[in-house]
Amino acid sequence: MNICLATVHAKPAFTPLALLYLKAHLVAQGTLADEAVLILEFNPSDAPGEIVRKVLQSEPAIVGLSCYLWNVTTLLAAARLIKNLQPDIRIVLGGPEVGPEARSVLERNPWVDCIVKSEGELVFNQVLDTWKRRGDLALVKGICYRREHEVLETENAGLVQDLNQLASPLQVFRSDPTGRIACVETQRGCVFSCNFCFEGKNLSIRNRRFDLDRVKDEILFWLQRDVSWIYLMDPVFNLNAARAKEICRFLAEHNRKRIPVHAEVWAEFIDEEMAQLMHAAQFQFLEVGLQTTDENVLVTVERRLKLKRFLEGIDHLKRQTIPFQVQLIYGLPGETKASFRTSLNFAASLQAPDLAVFPLMVLPGTELRVKAAKLKIDYDPEPPYLIRSHCSMDAADIAYGLRVAETVNGVGRLWTIRLLAREPGVTLADVIDAWVDWTNGESAGGASRDAAPEAEALRRFILHFCALRRIPPEFYEASSAVEQGALMRIEAVPI
Repeated sequence: MNICLATVHAKPAFTPLALLYLKAHLVAQGTLADEAVLILEFNPSDAPGEIVRKVLQSEPAIVGLSCYLWNVTTLLAAARLIKNLQPDIRIVLGGPEVGPEARSVLERNPWVDCIVKSEGELVFNQVLDTWKRRGDLALVKGICYRREHEVLETENAGLVQDLNQLASPLQVFRSDPTGRIACVETQRGCVFSCNFCFEGKNLSIRNRRFDLDRVKDEILFWLQRDVSWIYLMDPVFNLNAARAKEICRFLAEHNRKRIPVHAEVWAEFIDEEMAQLMHAAQFQFLEVGLQTTDENVLVTVERRLKLKRFLEGIDHLKRQTIPFQVQLIYGLPGETKASFRTSLNFAASLQAPDLAVFPLMVLPGTELRVKAAKLKIDYDPEPPYLIRSHCSMDAADIAYGLRVAETVNGVGRLWTIRLLAREPGVTLADVIDAWVDWTNGESAGGASRDAAPEAEALRRFILHFCALRRIPPEFYEASSAVEQGALMRIEAVPI
């Protein structure tokens, strides 16, 4: 029996960590031979028809699809085509976009045979083994499946308490790693209860860790290859400070190629020693979630923020010149336009190397989904499940916020704009609001934007804003010209 495991990456360079775990466990348990399990990776630009063509070339009896926010629509379309062309092929889905709502997904997609509701390695192996033996799927915990025209669901499966019983994904990695982003897990789950996040919720064990020796072996494997990045996939890499420091020491000692490292961290858990170790280990991008500073919103979404320790952690990162991104969420229930402006201006005051705003997504399996009616949350039922309105923001407020997020993540990242926001009496929210208003009007257009539209639009905005605020524009006009020229030169360099 041959099976095909497939996914569509958010970024083509990512290694397919989830599929490698599935295959490694199947092979380690003797359910299937290595050569009987094919892993196929697809790019965001690949159409469902192209996915189907390559999947069917492998002549699989079973197709397993790893579903996430960015790929579930494409993969469901591909699954439908596969079933239409070859009805005997069994299609299994897994991942955070389908597991929490397995019954609903099966009912809406009759071409899907089975969905793994939670952690996949053990359960998927049991599904395949049951099919091989022509057994009864009703005996497999943790799935929702189809029996003729009936959708059935079994009780939840227990979590893997000892992660080290899972075979290492590196045992079945066969691709050329050159230029790839190597994805590594050092732990699974999260101890916090943020209502907007899927990680670790409704689980009997909130956080489990791989043995440090295994983690070091996997990291060393990638350090000895020509990968472009190492991405530590943990929800909070530095959840356990002593453990995180030990991993940093290992990286610092063995990262002779100076491969950049990416991780998500909590600023509250960073002290001077950890920042120094991260610098030595070549951490080149840290995601730091602030989300909001509004205390009422924090309580509503059960998000903790120890502000004094947060600020101390940020200062440690800045002293070590570690690139990091402070992240906010627009549209959290309880938030208003005014309270978001306060959070945005606070984030800007940190003078972080990067600042990003993400519109709230009401994800499957999160507490916000459960509380949607109570909090009067209306959201798009299709991925990416963007917020439409809630108890403290109407549709107009959310529409405004989407433009704010786009602006902060675009021109708001330019140092010229961020310098302008430091003028006396000016905040970043003032500049962002002005851009949103300006680009809605006639002043955003004009024939003069033909040759270099972004640079010209920015120059004209600077003149417009400076005139409104009675700020001499010459410095900012020159700064923008230099910055835009540098960006154009970078974009022109062949990759």
